Amino acid sequence: MVGRFIVAMVVISCTLFAASTQELDEKAQKKINQLEKPMYNPFVERYLMDEVRDLRIQQQQLRVEMTDKITNSRLDVSDRAMNYVTNTVNNIFFILTAVASLFALFALFGWKSVKDAREQTKVIVQQRVEKVVEHYEKKLRAVEEQMQKRSEQIFENQERINRSNQVHALWRRSQLEDNVQAKVEIYDQILSIEPENVEALTYKADAVLDLGEKEWALNLCNQALELDDQYAYSFWQRACVNAELENVENAIADISQAISLSSTLLNDIESEKSFDPIRKDEKFIAYLESLGEVHNP
Repeated sequence: MVGRFIVAMVVISCTLFAASTQELDEKAQKKINQLEKPMYNPFVERYLMDEVRDLRIQQQQLRVEMTDKITNSRLDVSDRAMNYVTNTVNNIFFILTAVASLFALFALFGWKSVKDAREQTKVIVQQRVEKVVEHYEKKLRAVEEQMQKRSEQIFENQERINRSNQVHALWRRSQLEDNVQAKVEIYDQILSIEPENVEALTYKADAVLDLGEKEWALNLCNQALELDDQYAYSFWQRACVNAELENVENAIADISQAISLSSTLLNDIESEKSFDPIRKDEKFIAYLESLGEVHNP
């Protein structure tokens, strides 16, 4: 009876839990259907990129540590090899000397013959030692060259990590900064460290456009696209500049290119204030209608 009671209680609990879970799922789905704007923005993308950069920095640090350990272990192996060669050569020398002495005694040679045998033994041993030493000198030179290359690689990796850390810190400062002029100065610091940083050029163009420097912003966007013509936000930013300059055709072309590279930007057309100067233009209206037909057939 007790067992049946426990089974019944478990079944009732599972049923209630499934019903509550289904009710929560329906509420969540209803909430999602009522959303008017996407739940993400470029700052989320920026955060994800920062996290990927942190992982890449940690991987580079791990690679540097592994390189140090491998280099130290190879040096230990080289030292052991040299000690082994030295001991082996000494043993060979003693053995050859003893054998030469025995041959001299058994052959009943005089003192002069024994001396000749010893001299001949020294010559043979010296020749073998020279070959062994030459062989290991070549190996040691190869190890030294490899160590030099590893040291240079470690130094380059450290410099790269330092630059990445500086750039990462500046990006965080730019996200917290509200003053547009201060943001421009931060982007300039990033570009002084990484002159070909496409993101910094693009975000600087955005800040410069907020200051009303349209031609300057257009020049920065063109520089960014010369470095990387697959970065969607550079096309989007240039479209904003062209829209404020009322270059409708150029703005439409840049919007199309940006959307083809990142379809999520399609949702930002209505909210982008830089497009306000051309929203009443017939070409822009027709373009928006064509986008609606393509994405809502």
